[in-house]
Formats: sequence, structure tokens, C-alpha cells
Amino acid sequence: MGSSSSPITTTRFRCSSATRQLYRGKGGKDFETPKAEGSRRASDDRIERARRGDARAFEALLAEHADGVYAHVARILGPGGEAEDVVQDACVSAWRSISSFQGTSFRAWLFRIATNRAIDIVRARRRRGELPLEPAQDEVVTWAEPVAGGPDLDDLAADREAVRVVEEALGGIPAEQRAAVLLRDVEGFDYEEIARITGAEVGTVKSRIHRGRLAARNALVARGWRGPAG
Repeated sequence: MGSSSSPITTTRFRCSSATRQLYRGKGGKDFETPKAEGSRRASDDRIERARRGDARAFEALLAEHADGVYAHVARILGPGGEAEDVVQDACVSAWRSISSFQGTSFRAWLFRIATNRAIDIVRARRRRGELPLEPAQDEVVTWAEPVAGGPDLDDLAADREAVRVVEEALGGIPAEQRAAVLLRDVEGFDYEEIARITGAEVGTVKSRIHRGRLAARNALVARGWRGPAG
């Protein structure tokens, strides 16, 4: 398994136009619709076959999830070749390790591999001076409060300017916070799943999401947002 002749290691991942559309999110929510419960059994069967070395079953799993993983990575790194490389590397890594996969959610496992690789790239960019230094995790920040409660990120999907402001705000927070917010508010993982994906405690995950949401809301307030009633 995982030899150089494997179709998994010789086929280059390229995001399709549909995948790029998924990232850009024109018109409505820009994340995948969760698959129907009835298809989970088929997915479980593919996982078991892939564990036994069935490359076709593994590629079928990738067909279900690779576009969503690319969209997630692109929100962290920006769309393009670097995000494609991360997804390609994650797919190859997953194939090489699939025989030892013990979980029940292939999607969460693939997201974990790709998310960690994307965060590593963000950290490397900052070390090279390509991005400003991240604020300290324990830095005390004073957040402005809007007149009305803060919006959910998916509620802003139809407001392209608001989405742009939120993306800018998320780009300025620590990569771990950004990934946690995206995994929760865009990809729909629960706190326990995000803890497993990121290798953090549940309490840390909740703190990161809270701080990331506040950063996004603060950026909207700074641009004049006053809540749905404003």
C-alpha cells in the first residue's frame, strides 16, 4: 500500500471549477450540504475496503470529501496552488495511513491532516516575515459590542461585503483560532470533533472559537455594522 505506483500517489489533485465556486460561495451558504444518513453505510463500507488496500474505494472517499477539504484550506491559506498542494499531500498521507485508521469519520480525519498542514504553512509564512506576527494567545483585547447580538457566519453569506470583512478579520487572528471558527461555523463540526481534529482540549477549542467570533464581530462593528435591526 502507498507504493509509488499507487493511483493515489501518482494522480495530482486539482480543484475543479466547482471547487473554486465552493470556496467563493456565490449566492447562499458556501459550505457543503451534509450527506444523507443513508449514504453513511456506503461510506463505512468504502472505509473498510480502503483499509484492506482497495484504492478505488479510497478514491471514492476522496470524491466525497476532497472539494470540501480544499474549500476549508483555501479559507485558511487563500485559493490556488498552495491550497491544492496541501490537499494533495493530505490525500497521499491519508492513503499511506488508511490501514491503521481507527476512527469512524473519514471526513474529520482528512480535515485534521489538512488543517494541521495549513496551520504549519501559516506559521512558516509568519516566521519568514511574509505575514505579521500573531498576537499572543493570552493577549487581553477589548472588544466593541454591537447594538444587537452578533451574526452567525453563515447568516452573512448573502452579504458579500460583510463576508469580505469577516474573512479579513479571520486572517488577522492566530491560525488556530481561525481554523477552529471555520471548522465550527462553516464546516459544522461539533466541539469534540474539533478538539480531535486540532489536538486541543475542548475548553481550548471553545475559547478559540469565542475569540475568533469576537474578532469577526469587532471588525464588522468597526465598519459600521449594528446588528440585524441596525
